[in-house]
Amino acid sequence: MRWIGKNAPVAVLMAVALTGLAQPAGAQDARTSATPASAAQERSGARADGGAGARTPFVEYQAEDARTNGTVLGPDWAYGTLAAEAVGRRAVELDRQGEYVEFRLQQAANAVNVRYSVPDSADGKGIDATLGAYVDGQFAKSLAVTSRYSWYYGQFPWSNNPADGGRRQLYDDARLMFDRTLPAGSTVRLQVGKDDTAARYVIDVADFEHVGAPKTAPADALSVTSFGADPSGKQDSSDAFQRAIDAASGTGRTVWIPPGTFTVTRHLIVDRVTMRGSGPWYSVLRGDRVGVYGNYAPNASSDVHLADFAIFGEVKERNDSDQVNGIGGALANSTVDNVWIQHTKVGAWLDGPFDGLRMSRLRILDVTADAVNFHEGITNSSVTDSYVRGTGDDGLAMWSERHANADNAFARNTVRAPALANNIAIYGGRDIEVTDNLVTDTLVQGGGIHVGNRFNSVPLAGTTTIARNTLQRTGTLDLFSHIGEGALWFWAADAPLTGRVDVEDNLIQDSAYEAVQFLGSSVEGVRFARNTIDGAGTFAFQLNAPGSASVRSLTADRLGAGGRYDCDSGFTLTEGPGNSGWSDTRCGYPSPGPLQVSDIDRTLSFVTDEIGKPSDPQTVVITNPGPRAARIASISTTGVYSLSDTCGSELAPGASCTVGIRFVPTERGDRNGSLTISDGTSAGRYQVHVSGRVIRSTVGNLAAGRPVTASGSHDGYPAANAVDSNSDTYWESPALTSPHSLTVDLGSPVNVQRVALKLNGGWGGRTQTLEVLASDDGETFTTVAASADHVFDPTNNNTVDITIPSTTYRYLRVQGTSNSGAPGLQLAEFEAYAD
Repeated sequence: MRWIGKNAPVAVLMAVALTGLAQPAGAQDARTSATPASAAQERSGARADGGAGARTPFVEYQAEDARTNGTVLGPDWAYGTLAAEAVGRRAVELDRQGEYVEFRLQQAANAVNVRYSVPDSADGKGIDATLGAYVDGQFAKSLAVTSRYSWYYGQFPWSNNPADGGRRQLYDDARLMFDRTLPAGSTVRLQVGKDDTAARYVIDVADFEHVGAPKTAPADALSVTSFGADPSGKQDSSDAFQRAIDAASGTGRTVWIPPGTFTVTRHLIVDRVTMRGSGPWYSVLRGDRVGVYGNYAPNASSDVHLADFAIFGEVKERNDSDQVNGIGGALANSTVDNVWIQHTKVGAWLDGPFDGLRMSRLRILDVTADAVNFHEGITNSSVTDSYVRGTGDDGLAMWSERHANADNAFARNTVRAPALANNIAIYGGRDIEVTDNLVTDTLVQGGGIHVGNRFNSVPLAGTTTIARNTLQRTGTLDLFSHIGEGALWFWAADAPLTGRVDVEDNLIQDSAYEAVQFLGSSVEGVRFARNTIDGAGTFAFQLNAPGSASVRSLTADRLGAGGRYDCDSGFTLTEGPGNSGWSDTRCGYPSPGPLQVSDIDRTLSFVTDEIGKPSDPQTVVITNPGPRAARIASISTTGVYSLSDTCGSELAPGASCTVGIRFVPTERGDRNGSLTISDGTSAGRYQVHVSGRVIRSTVGNLAAGRPVTASGSHDGYPAANAVDSNSDTYWESPALTSPHSLTVDLGSPVNVQRVALKLNGGWGGRTQTLEVLASDDGETFTTVAASADHVFDPTNNNTVDITIPSTTYRYLRVQGTSNSGAPGLQLAEFEAYAD
């Protein structure tokens, strides 16, 4: 099985954006007890989300709405901050003994699951600690917490090494059951005591529920304990589980998982069998590499039914070459119900072609990639009433690579706080439905709901329905193009997007940047009806592609910048009746806010000659020219950069402060990133490009800034981008109907021994067929490196080094015939070295 990281950058490069809407700010030393979020609102009949989302067995309470003597963090929307990763963009920090968050229960409960963050250890392996839980003022139990499954670093595909810089996926979840049922009105306090040793505890949300008694075994079931499985977890039960599964396969008898925590250290293979537990709070499969898998197509497993247990993995880093997923393979005519999955790579990655999988009431938390991905030719299948939080990639995705997914549905799900990519994504396919979902708090490189022809997918066809969804605080600021990505966005990346898309009765609330975006070659066939936009950091519509859509009964309010962004895109919005609030059009982004930031329009370049040796520092100056104090919510960077600043949390009128930044590399190669200054509002983020390099000679890159020409360039991606020492920009050729080339004039004959070809280190991998040629006169070229397939691998920072015969050259040319990741050739940097 192959998995490609779905994190290619937005293929539009524009100026830094943007502006924002004012968000509530501030913290109180003590607040009223927490009020539950959407689940309780559903029960009361008054839901701000319009009734969308999963029907969960728990009530979710926000920590910042609880009674607390801790510090309320946020709001903030800046990537890499604790507030931005929290549900609602706010959380509570407890950093000394006696500090607490106290929740008052609106309904009876006997169990709680807490989303929290504690600091990582210096080596990235994590710390273990406890946090006291008190009921009505009396100590009840200690909640076991850890940072072993959180805190990832570096660039895609993320490491567990703090020296790689940056930080992401800062939260984890921990659960406990009380010894009795707590009636409505009880208070549950999470409080730092003398035995609670973490330097700080950040509490995001608490999910309280009433867990029923353990379920009992069906008649004639085969218990895994009868085959030697150990419910204490002391012995590895993998073989015992597989023996029980094999014995029950095809017989109609159920494999029974009684209460207990069973150590399972490999994939269990299931076919024509039912596996049931006593409930996900009672029956737990835990271990390194634990998973339940069907056989792969074309020999797909069928008639598999999984229900009422939990899968807790031991995944502590993102590794795309190792599929350590909770559920996998192919499961035709099967069901998965009431399964809790945590700490795996993907919750459930299903590979088709196959038909007829129904997944419901899943709870998927804290995975390093997707929660669920229907990959390649899965049909007549669905995910419903499932709750997803804290993914490392798309929450729910359908990826039609090679074979079209068709007639599938994502319905009545809640997807919160994906740390990368989209809450829900549809990559190609036919007749797909995304309905009645609640999606919130996208962090980076994605939006709330995304529809696109991307990642070599079979182009969208039939009718895609996006209806009755609520999108809250979704959309992001792209780290590569530095423009917004929409809460709802359409991207014709691989091919024009021409399938019909009906967008009806959706609510978009407090979008980070634009509410709706069109991007790529051409988007046609999108029809909007009866949608509402209630708050957007910038525009209602951002038009970055040619095409057309029809719009009726779309109302917009609280737009940060205007109705439409359109710089001669060639996109037509055909308006029907009932539209209001978004009639104006503008070209260009307003400032993120009142601050002035030096170097915001250029890249800060850093050089050092030794791994681990800091570069010389550079300084960014922040000035407040306005008449009022300006909030500074956070200052952060991506990548291996160290920061110091004199700014504090507020900048007085007329005052300035400074940010010092250094490049501190952990390996060779470019390390590009962003310095972000955030005012805490959605679009109120100022970004400065930063680029660091470890040089291997005093001569450096001979091609930097030299004259360059190309056989052709795709609009917006000129040849000059390949020699500008900024791998956030790139050259892209026209489609490869014939070979295309890029030629650099070094100015005079110079000794060259090595060529480095680079893509942005954060892109997904791809293979390009390339050769290198050289010339003395710019007319007659000789091949110096024969045509070959060169793999651009994110784990090697998407860099390909090619050694050429050591002699003098004036002109160097790279020429190619194929690219597995795009229609044309792509190069972010074309470099030449004498070493």
